[in-house]
Amino acid sequence: MEFTLKVAGAAGQGTAVVGRTMGKLFTRGGLHVVGYPEYPSLIRGGHNTYQVHTSDEKIWAPTKTTDLVIALNKHSVLFHKDKISKNGGLIYDSIIDISKYEIRKDIKLFPLPLRKIVEETQADKRMANVIAMGATLALINYPLDFLNGAITDEFSRKGNEIINKNIEVAKRGFDYIHENFKNQIIKEVKPVSDKRKMFVGGNEAACLGAIKAGLKFYSGYPMTPASSVLTYLMTNERKAKIVTKHTEDEISAINYAVGAAYAGVRAMTGTSGGGFALMTETVGLSAIAETPLVIFLAQRVGPSTGMPTWTEQGDLRMVLHSSQGDFPRIILAPGDVDESIELCAKALNLAEKYQLPVFFINDKFLAESQFSSEFDFSKIKIERGKIARNLPELEKTQRYKRYLITEDGVSPRAFPGEPNGQHVASSYTHDETGFTTEDFSKRVEEVEKRNRKVPHILKDMELPKFYGPEDAKVTLVTWGSQKMPCMDAIKKLKKVNILHFTHLYPLDEKEVYKILKSCKKTIMVENNSSAQFAGVLREFTGWQPDFYLLRFDGRPLFPEEIIEKTEKLVKSKFKGERKIAVTEQEYEYYNPDRYTA
Repeated sequence: MEFTLKVAGAAGQGTAVVGRTMGKLFTRGGLHVVGYPEYPSLIRGGHNTYQVHTSDEKIWAPTKTTDLVIALNKHSVLFHKDKISKNGGLIYDSIIDISKYEIRKDIKLFPLPLRKIVEETQADKRMANVIAMGATLALINYPLDFLNGAITDEFSRKGNEIINKNIEVAKRGFDYIHENFKNQIIKEVKPVSDKRKMFVGGNEAACLGAIKAGLKFYSGYPMTPASSVLTYLMTNERKAKIVTKHTEDEISAINYAVGAAYAGVRAMTGTSGGGFALMTETVGLSAIAETPLVIFLAQRVGPSTGMPTWTEQGDLRMVLHSSQGDFPRIILAPGDVDESIELCAKALNLAEKYQLPVFFINDKFLAESQFSSEFDFSKIKIERGKIARNLPELEKTQRYKRYLITEDGVSPRAFPGEPNGQHVASSYTHDETGFTTEDFSKRVEEVEKRNRKVPHILKDMELPKFYGPEDAKVTLVTWGSQKMPCMDAIKKLKKVNILHFTHLYPLDEKEVYKILKSCKKTIMVENNSSAQFAGVLREFTGWQPDFYLLRFDGRPLFPEEIIEKTEKLVKSKFKGERKIAVTEQEYEYYNPDRYTA
């Protein structure tokens, strides 16, 4: 069983509320769920959508087509009628005249008197979307009780009167379908279990991992799509026993985090690409002062302000080369919601273990989509690395050697207030005590000390993982969030598997090259125009893929697109252009005022 619903309407009509609520009620029925929102970067207006993809088997990504569309206004009919799957359905307000639109004959139409029901029940006009939810459940034979429970949770802060009115209008929509469209079912969707699962966004999942791993301080300045990290942690700071700081800008945010980490607490800061451009100087401070720091970077379309609410994997090179000079760093990129939890926790451990900046990078697609999850939080452990305690008393002529030359490159760090642990931590080249020096030999000594961390870091860096058949003739090589559409794509592709990277840097060059060379034919799948990670792999291993499958129009790749392009390449025996850019011409639906139909 697999079913996809899309709710579409103008900003303010509650598309996100409907999407989240439907996602929750399917999750509570034991189903696997992916929720994918799209919205333009407008302060007011514009066209919003939320797609809910659910199945009784594991699924990973949104789909290009939809079984049932809830159109909350006329533009939603125009923009989405051609993306309805065969024998799918369209729910719309019966006052909308759809006679001007060419709609395929196989599509089932369900006009609902949304405005009339709202007036009859004396409900708020915004509750029209709840009526449509009730109608949807009737069209898929899903129990209405699940919706009532989800409504209670969604509107609990607004009181019983609002909850009861929403439940009432949902029942009216449910009953209207049964009374007026008897035996017309789009797809049968049934609960499969009552096992508890989360329905959680990618950013929120990473926050949960960070909290479980002992995060105590977070600083940030709002910037889509990283803003929800700040709002989630701020909302839950008392419960999680952490401090959050909404700073005046991104420069302040990263400096607050470095200061907090120096003081001895687990600290993280977060932003998107434009904000991170302002942070890069302090990345170097973290590196030379060997102060642990986790930087949460949620990528979006660039350069500059770009397209703030759309997705891209375009900031990898910026992260890899940020700040001046040479120093070790770690880059982690989760591919799904469970990896978001696990890797954000791991980022905090690695930052303190190796006393350096660690980048946790996702993108708008993973950051703001929502997923069902059964993650086992007991797997998360806290590792704080070398912390100096109970230091022996120093003679008056001695100073604490905070940057002691060690075999593994990591020196015990003393927190402020630790007796006999006073030291200087500045942005200048220093000796073992932290005092500034321009002694050339000391400079070389400290650089080599920091670089000695890398062989030890590599032991904590997981090699890329294969998913799919071992005897595959084609391998999709990818990183980060594009794992998800690839995972759904290989279900329908013959002898195609995936090689997915989550630990992007540093790389065990010999082992990674050996793995890559074991693949027969390779297609590099990335959400940017220059195949940035393919370039990193080429730089460090000398490997190049046979073909590139790239998308950079603001959307992630969809499974159907990966299937289509891969099958075409196989059929052509891998002949033709080596770089394939995926895009599609659609209505400019973020600006519906251009359409008067």
